[in-house]
Amino acid sequence: MTSTKIVLSLIASACVATSLSAMEFQVLGARAASMGGAGIATSPSSLAAYNNPALLANNPEKFSIHLGGGVGLKDTGAGKAVGDLNDLDFSKVMDIADGNINNSTVVTAQDVATILKARDIIAGMDQKGFQVTPTVDLGLSFGSFGTGLFGTSDIGALATVDQTHTQLIFQGNDNNYYLLGSDSALYSSTLAAYTNSSLAYSLGDTATNRAATTYVNVVGLAVAEVPLAYGYSLNTGYGSLALGGALKLMAGKTFNKKVTLDSDNAFDNLNDNTQDTTTYGVDLGLAFKPDAVNNLTLAMVGKNLNSPAFDISQVAGGGEYKLEPAVRAGAAYKIGNWMELALDADLTENKSVTGYNTQYVGGGANLDLSFLELNVGLMQNMAANDTAGLIYTAGIATGPKWLHFELAAQMASQKGEIDGTAYPMQAMVNFALSSAW
Repeated sequence: MTSTKIVLSLIASACVATSLSAMEFQVLGARAASMGGAGIATSPSSLAAYNNPALLANNPEKFSIHLGGGVGLKDTGAGKAVGDLNDLDFSKVMDIADGNINNSTVVTAQDVATILKARDIIAGMDQKGFQVTPTVDLGLSFGSFGTGLFGTSDIGALATVDQTHTQLIFQGNDNNYYLLGSDSALYSSTLAAYTNSSLAYSLGDTATNRAATTYVNVVGLAVAEVPLAYGYSLNTGYGSLALGGALKLMAGKTFNKKVTLDSDNAFDNLNDNTQDTTTYGVDLGLAFKPDAVNNLTLAMVGKNLNSPAFDISQVAGGGEYKLEPAVRAGAAYKIGNWMELALDADLTENKSVTGYNTQYVGGGANLDLSFLELNVGLMQNMAANDTAGLIYTAGIATGPKWLHFELAAQMASQKGEIDGTAYPMQAMVNFALSSAW
């Protein structure tokens, strides 16, 4: 096993994931992304069919269109481990990892130190990984009706390390077994010890079809949605209550594959591990404008209320990914025609296919200078497994409403480090072109 193989396996996982994907609550649009993720009370009408169909009820535009896309990255603990493994020099100890040892093999103290460091790093990678979340949208609104094509994803590569198999016991080329001691010596071991506690054994063996118990699990779900949405407004006597719903045709592709840490063929038979599913989903939303407070909107939306499910390939073990209902509340307040404040909060904790939980609270401000819009915001994942800390968001927009360009970015306050270079544990970029009249 070499650091190069481990790094290539994880990079391969990321490349696979970018074309496949998985699922968390995502509010689409560069405007929402730059305002702390807040968008269910203030989304452009062209995105209301996805973000909150209730906003279509008071759509001021006869027709609007929105074209956008973006990609987000989350390091949930794997980045530093991969960097540390890559820093280790395995060139002098490859024979031990490959099993080409016998009772005459000489192991230096430096070799032992390198192997022990690698063992500790690998053991510490358990349940750590990263995610890639590309999105794309083509949103349309026609008065109180909305539709479009929305592609969302939430993917990941997650390391699973068998903590019962961390001993440095290797199978020799003389059919004997050897334990590498901290004193650089090789000691005789047994088949039973190798089977029950060896790190090398846990990596599996393709020649004998022995399954790995230490591996990187690459999982993902990409979903394309075509909703038919409608919003209706009624006067309650205390304010305007807008109700909206969307019935969505959903086409999903799942991917699930175990990649061993010393794999040289991570890309083999990829198509065997994918599965396509077509189903439907139901979203419901509301937006209330109280008479007592001018320019205030209170909103709530529930997505995937029917728990749509997507099959997993039988080659990957079968089963399904189910999208559990997700609920988010939000508020927006306009100050004249030059500023808007918005806040969103997930009421449910949402779990990705890797098991990484998210429950965001975030908000921001939009400053409209007529020729230029400036957006700023903050957001925070309140789930216990958060690795990003406070997330800063910002964006700009320009152009008339018939040709409007938007650009947004997010960056986490918590940093990781590889080879002395710091990077944010979570980041996103998003762009959009829109037109309305």
